Amino acid sequence: MITWISRTLFGTVFGFVALTGIVSAHHGVTGRYDASAPIVLHGTVTAATFTPPHPVFTVRVESRQIPAQDLGRPEEYFGPLSTRPEDVGAERDVELSPVRLFYDLADRLRVGDQVTIIALRNCLPPHQLRSTWLRLSDGEVVSYTGDWAPGVDGCN
Repeated sequence: MITWISRTLFGTVFGFVALTGIVSAHHGVTGRYDASAPIVLHGTVTAATFTPPHPVFTVRVESRQIPAQDLGRPEEYFGPLSTRPEDVGAERDVELSPVRLFYDLADRLRVGDQVTIIALRNCLPPHQLRSTWLRLSDGEVVSYTGDWAPGVDGCN
């Protein structure tokens, strides 16, 4: 009986620790997002999912021009905003923080809408893009300031 309880307790604790590590890694808690090179993605939404673990938008980047308006939260970035040449004409997936603020966009954002997103690139593979700031086609800014993974000053 004691052996069974010990094995059950060990299995439960081990499973919890393993699951916590997987979820933390997936959500970017252990990520290193390069705040020295914030990326502007301005274009058309081609896909959007609002299922856990977090919302993901796919944006076809249409221009290298940075919109002439206030973008992002400059106090969180170490470098200037830019649009990477390799993004223009390409579709990019952007993960958003797993918070209600972004899940609530499911009723408002549609494929074909124009958006501007400020994203940071994860220094660690698979180098996903993450955002906590976007401007919708009607000009409304949706921004979350309580991010889990602070930006780093360059990928070393």
